[in-house]
Amino acid sequence: MPVTAKLPFRKIARDKSVSVTYANQNDPFVRRLTMRSVEFLTGQPKLNRIYQRYRAEQGREARNFWDAAIDRLKLNLTYDPVRLSNIPKEGPLVVVANHPYGVIDGLTACYLISRVRPDFKFLAHSAFLKAPELNDYLIPIHFEGSSSSLRANVEPRRQAISHLSNGGVIIIFPAGRVSTSPKVFDEAVDAPWKLFAASMIQRSQADVLPLHFEGKNSWLFHFVSLFSESLREAVLLGETRKRINSTLTANIGEIIAFEKLATITDRQEMLDIIRSKVFELQQR
Repeated sequence: MPVTAKLPFRKIARDKSVSVTYANQNDPFVRRLTMRSVEFLTGQPKLNRIYQRYRAEQGREARNFWDAAIDRLKLNLTYDPVRLSNIPKEGPLVVVANHPYGVIDGLTACYLISRVRPDFKFLAHSAFLKAPELNDYLIPIHFEGSSSSLRANVEPRRQAISHLSNGGVIIIFPAGRVSTSPKVFDEAVDAPWKLFAASMIQRSQADVLPLHFEGKNSWLFHFVSLFSESLREAVLLGETRKRINSTLTANIGEIIAFEKLATITDRQEMLDIIRSKVFELQQR
């Protein structure tokens, strides 16, 4: 049976040492100003206060960062504890998930995996480097699209494969971007999945855990996604704010042993099989 985890929320002192934002100091001034303005208007100040309060009490926190994040965002998580407990306690594992929200699904995936495998890392936007609590877990991906960013992303791929080769866990959202509705009120769909997920699995001979999140962002996110990448990123913190004190359903699949994938040499074929396993978990 699914369980619902609801943790209490506590107020604590403020710490202004860091800021939660997708804006990059290397961005052009207009882009940076636009993103910070939209973030400010849609929810960044509230999220920043929550994060700063956590940092102020960090030395007194008995829980890990992921427990504290779910607590302070007052998220009610629904998932199958039996499926979670079936995750192998050792050996290389790739957790593959859809990406409907951006921040919340990433936090939730890390929270769930941290309960059974502390030796995990996740691939995510380099903006999260601003949070020092994530340094031991984050393998940053650069999304600027420049040639220097493409070169910079070679090292994260190497790190991910190395971590798996050492028997660790990697959490990846193969779409590489948040699910989007082709029309504002249509169902949100993942972008085409990147082949790197299959490459990691092949090279490390890792088992695979399919993970599916129900739901999607609000109409505003899908509307701005039609015409502006900058605004699309800028409203993601607002989408996170909207999820505070809400219920999120995470559907955990059955482990796919690498032996079942070993005979598949075509990476696209392997990726298609894994993708179908993830979306078969979707509740209808």
